[in-house]
Amino acid sequence: MKYCEDLMLYASDELSGERKAGFEKHLDGCPSCRAELAFIRRTDEALAAPAAPVTVVEELFAKTTRRKSFFAGWKPALAGTALLGLGIFVVLAGLHPDKTVLDAKEVIAYMSENLDEEYLAFADDLDAFEQEF
Repeated sequence: MKYCEDLMLYASDELSGERKAGFEKHLDGCPSCRAELAFIRRTDEALAAPAAPVTVVEELFAKTTRRKSFFAGWKPALAGTALLGLGIFVVLAGLHPDKTVLDAKEVIAYMSENLDEEYLAFADDLDAFEQEF
C-alpha cells in the first residue's frame, strides 16, 4: 500500500532514485495501480491542446512579424556617422575655447565701472562676506 500512495508522483515524473525503481517494480504486480496510471495518461493526452496546422502558424507569423525596412541595414552606419560628427564637434570646440566666460574679478570690475550704487554696495558686501568666510 505504501507504493500506491506514490502513483500521482510517478505519473507527474516527480519520483527519482530508489523510490522510482521501487514503484516501477510495484507496478508489475499491482493491476489497480497500472489501470489508474493508464487512466491518468489517457486523461493527460485528451486534455493536451492539439497542435495548430502549419499553414495557420505560418499565416499568423507572417501577420505579426515586421517587414524589414529599407533603412534597417543603415542604422549602424547612421549611428556611427552621428558619433563621428559629435566627436569632431567636441574636438573643434576644445580647440576654440569660449571667450565669453568671465572671471569673478572681471565681473566685479565691470559692475564697479558701469552700474549704479546698489551694485557697488552689493560688491562691497560680497567682498566682506568672502573675507569673513
